[in-house]
Amino acid sequence: MKHISQMYLNPFQLKELGLSDTRFDDVPNSRNRAVEPYDNGAFIRPLKQSFIKNKRIMHSTARLIALLSGWSGYGQPIETTQGILAKHMSMSVRQIQRMINDAIREGYLRMAYTKNRIGMITGIKLYLRFQKIRKPKNEEIRRNLGTTMASYTNGNNSFYKKDNEVDERLRSLASSMGVVYPSG
Repeated sequence: MKHISQMYLNPFQLKELGLSDTRFDDVPNSRNRAVEPYDNGAFIRPLKQSFIKNKRIMHSTARLIALLSGWSGYGQPIETTQGILAKHMSMSVRQIQRMINDAIREGYLRMAYTKNRIGMITGIKLYLRFQKIRKPKNEEIRRNLGTTMASYTNGNNSFYKKDNEVDERLRSLASSMGVVYPSG
């Protein structure tokens, strides 16, 4: 059996045991001390695995593009600032600039500056290339299907039975219009 100092316990388990986690006391911005984001029910549509598995981009770039994909909804361009993105990603503006440049280099997005009337830059407008990021809505799911079962149809329904009274009315209507009524 391991001693408690050799076991990994997350900070919440340590707090329940009345212990403190001294491993991260000297690290001011530890991920383990970060507050978990509030779950408001927002979600992102399914992303392509080729996008997630792309080793040519940084992991943080993939997270940023996934966040932007959720913000854009049905494909609208996103008007924001690098500071707002930095706040949501808990990173610096310089890191956001690197991630945006990384995504532009790989062709995942396009960026334009938004300006006011006198030409001062007030923010950025991001255009995502969804054909490289998201799974299309109408893409069929490919499966290797086995043999199909014979469909069950109930032949006793009155829908399948021939109604002589209706058949006679249709025949008289067809003859009054000069149309040949098919027999069958």
